[in-house]
Formats: sequence, C-alpha cells, structure tokens
Amino acid sequence: MSNNNNSDFGAFFSGFVIGGLVGAAVALVLAPQSGQETRQQIRDKGVELKEQGANSWYSAKEKAQHAAEDGKMRAAEMASEMRHKAEEIVREAAKTATKKARSTKKSSSTSTTKNDE
Repeated sequence: MSNNNNSDFGAFFSGFVIGGLVGAAVALVLAPQSGQETRQQIRDKGVELKEQGANSWYSAKEKAQHAAEDGKMRAAEMASEMRHKAEEIVREAAKTATKKARSTKKSSSTSTTKNDE
C-alpha cells in the first residue's frame, strides 16, 4: 500500500513538471513579444519551476521521514509484543517441565519404595 502511494506521488510529480514545461513552451511560442521579453520570461519561469521543484522535494522528504518514523515505531511495537509472547511461552514451558519433573520424581520414588519392600 505504501509502495502504491509512492508510485502515485511520483506519477503526479512527473506529470506536474512535464505539464509545466509544455505549458511554458506553448506560452512562449504563442505570445507576441520581443526576444528580450521572451528571455526574461524564460528566466522567470525557470526560477518558478525551480522553487516548485524545491517545494515538492521538501514535501516528499517530509513524507518519507514520517513514513520511516512510523515504520520504526511499528517495528518496535511488534518487537515488544513478540518479546512478551516469547517470555510467556518460556514461562509456560518451564511450568510444564517442572510439573513433568515432579510427576516423574513421584512415580520414581513410589516404584523405589515398592521395590524396597
């Protein structure tokens, strides 16, 4: 599910950048203006796209950091839960082993007393 979100974001971002570039190119070709004005407009669009790219980069970086933190928390919770379950299993196994040992000791001492008679 997380992989799908990353794929959707990447597709959106790619479409956004490509759409911006195509729109800028069409606007430059169709706009009646001088070469100097066109160059200035290209510079301005370049700065604008650079800022949009930086904003998108920081947004993606924040999302990745939050996802990593969330993953670490979930992993720690799962590890703690598994540790508690393992401790419980060990306690139950120890109880069962103790009961078996006592049962074996009782039956062993009972048969020894019968043999002595």
